[in-house]
Amino acid sequence: MVHLSSLLLKKYHAGYVAIRLALAGHKQANRPFYRIVAAYNKRARDGKYIEQLGTYDPLPNIYNEKLVSFNFDRIKHWIGCGAHPTKPVAKLLGIAGFFPLHPMTITEAERRRAKAMLTETATGTEDGQEEAQKEAEV
Repeated sequence: MVHLSSLLLKKYHAGYVAIRLALAGHKQANRPFYRIVAAYNKRARDGKYIEQLGTYDPLPNIYNEKLVSFNFDRIKHWIGCGAHPTKPVAKLLGIAGFFPLHPMTITEAERRRAKAMLTETATGTEDGQEEAQKEAEV
C-alpha cells in the first residue's frame, strides 16, 4: 500500500512527497489521547492518516507516568522515506532515545526543577516560621 500511495503522490505533487509524523487526536470528550501517525502534510490534525505508529497519553496514571508507545521499525521506515516529524513528535522521540534531545527540553527540565526547589524551600521556611510562632505563644 505504501509504494502505490507514494507513486500516486509523486504524480499529484509533481515529484514532491510531503509526509509528516504527527500527533492525531483521538475523538474523546475531555480526555486528551493522541495517536502518533504518518499523514500527508496537507491533511488536518484529526483527518485521515496513512499509518498509526504509536500512541501518547499525556494524563499521568496512578504511578504518575505519561504513557507513550512507538513502533520504531515503522518510524525508521517513514523517516527513510523522507517523512518529517513535527515538533511534539520529535520531542517525544528525543525523550525515548530515538533522536538526540533538543536543548530546550533540557532547559525546561532544569527550570522546572529550580522552580520546584524554590517552592519547596519557601514552604519549608513558612513551616519554620509557624513553629517559631507557636513556641513563642507557649
